[in-house]
Amino acid sequence: MAFSGTVSQTTFNTRRVIENAARRCKLPAQSLTSEHIDIANDQLYLLLSDLSNQGIQLWCIEKTIMPIYDGAAQVTLPQGTVDVLNTNLRWLSEVTGTDDDTATSHTVMFDGDTFVTTVGVLWAAASVPLLFERSDDNITWTTVQTEADPAVVSGEWSWFDIDTCMAAAYFRVSAVTGTLTFDQIYLGNNPTEIPMARMNRDDWVNMPNKSFQNNQPLQFWLDRQVNRPVMNIWPTPNASATVKQIVVWRQRYIMDVGTLTQEIEVPQRWYEAIVAGLAAKLALELVEVDPAMLAILEPKAEKALYIAQMEERDNSPIMIAPNISMYTR
Repeated sequence: MAFSGTVSQTTFNTRRVIENAARRCKLPAQSLTSEHIDIANDQLYLLLSDLSNQGIQLWCIEKTIMPIYDGAAQVTLPQGTVDVLNTNLRWLSEVTGTDDDTATSHTVMFDGDTFVTTVGVLWAAASVPLLFERSDDNITWTTVQTEADPAVVSGEWSWFDIDTCMAAAYFRVSAVTGTLTFDQIYLGNNPTEIPMARMNRDDWVNMPNKSFQNNQPLQFWLDRQVNRPVMNIWPTPNASATVKQIVVWRQRYIMDVGTLTQEIEVPQRWYEAIVAGLAAKLALELVEVDPAMLAILEPKAEKALYIAQMEERDNSPIMIAPNISMYTR
């Protein structure tokens, strides 16, 4: 038998999603007008947005490192955050050496081979894209990773975790474009994390001293605002907490619908549910669709969504540890 020899190489872009959904409504793809396409794009956006109300999409879980500032009890999460799943307070062991700075780079020579797991930059001007490199001789450099412009302003921290940790005698932080203008560059390793406890609104409101300061915030209440949720942390960080970080594992929305030639941000296993759901929505929106189609399309959409949601799991084991101490004393 002859097979294609490829797996997951078929490009199923937004146009194909819309055309397949339209055909399920018994509308030929060639009959779709620009108005139909606009309506379909809107309905697809609503469909993808609504999925965040129906569970957690595993591909939309992201680790985000949030900086801590002296006296700042509120931490505003990135645009598009739906909810916080896990939150840890982290601190590092700082690694230092002999610094050599230029207008575009910061090089550190260690006393011996040293590994770096995290880089923090306290900007003294607008941020720029960064390049991280390591070397054994200060001549031949190996790129560790590149980071896009974090888009922060002077006086703000940016923290970056290094994906691969290999010990080297030199480490360099460089500006990909522009000038590297900073007040401090912090190189760290041996990260230690402890969970932060999530509070409810009543506990937060009833807390007698919300402005109490300490170097170790351990609790938070998540205020889910319209665009960007805000973490109200306690105790309020003091100056010695500013080189610590809050590591947030957050659920975000699926990426916006782009152009017709781009793909929507869902895995292959979800395409049937998306097409079926969009078809049911178009049956409600487009006057050209026979109303009787809705009774056919809605059950199919619900079934396809159910099947996709049942498979949206990471297959990890569950550990249950019952507390039977009261029976064994």
